[in-house]
Amino acid sequence: MLRYFFVSFILAVVAVLAIAGFRGDKSTKSPIEIFPDMVHQPKYDPQHPSTFYADGRSERAVVPGTVPQGYVEPGLFSINNGNNARDMHGPAGFSNALDYVNTGVINGNWGDGIPLDLAPAVLERGRERFTINCSACHGATGAGNGIVSEYGFVGIGNLQEARIRNMPDGEIFETITNGKGNMGAYGSNITVEDRWAIVAYVRALERSQNASIQDVPADHRTDLEKQ
Repeated sequence: MLRYFFVSFILAVVAVLAIAGFRGDKSTKSPIEIFPDMVHQPKYDPQHPSTFYADGRSERAVVPGTVPQGYVEPGLFSINNGNNARDMHGPAGFSNALDYVNTGVINGNWGDGIPLDLAPAVLERGRERFTINCSACHGATGAGNGIVSEYGFVGIGNLQEARIRNMPDGEIFETITNGKGNMGAYGSNITVEDRWAIVAYVRALERSQNASIQDVPADHRTDLEKQ
């Protein structure tokens, strides 16, 4: 009986030493990994060499014409026939200024009015930017019936609602800039003048779906009244 006790005791001591090891001992050998450590990953660290690419570099050159986020190429809006940079009453491109043009706020309150010369080219620019950035959710007429609504996305604002039609221009601009609810912020993707161009186009959309006979020029009104 005593023999079994000693055998069990010795086995227990060996097990403890095997698990705990000898504190303070150092070894140049790699530790035993039951599961691969996270430090060993099939990836390249920045600026490390690579045998996969012919030039021996792991990082790839940027696509020609790529610009940093927040950068606006001089003359970009003239090239796109929007002329917004020249019509803007304030900084063009991206800005963190605190004036109405960049925040939509005047003296702590939402402002009204669009700080652009609302020429046809600006409204066309707004239509183009709205189609690219907004119509997937809000729909072509702003009724909140864009393509994503068919896939279960909820909470899309209907821009034709009286609540939004009565919303100050500055608040719509700020919503585009910083997002609201399920809508993400577009301030880092859409330039200041393009955001105002979108606001102008949203107002045109709202007017198109909520117009009265008084909005029609007098010389065309008679023909519509006959229909």
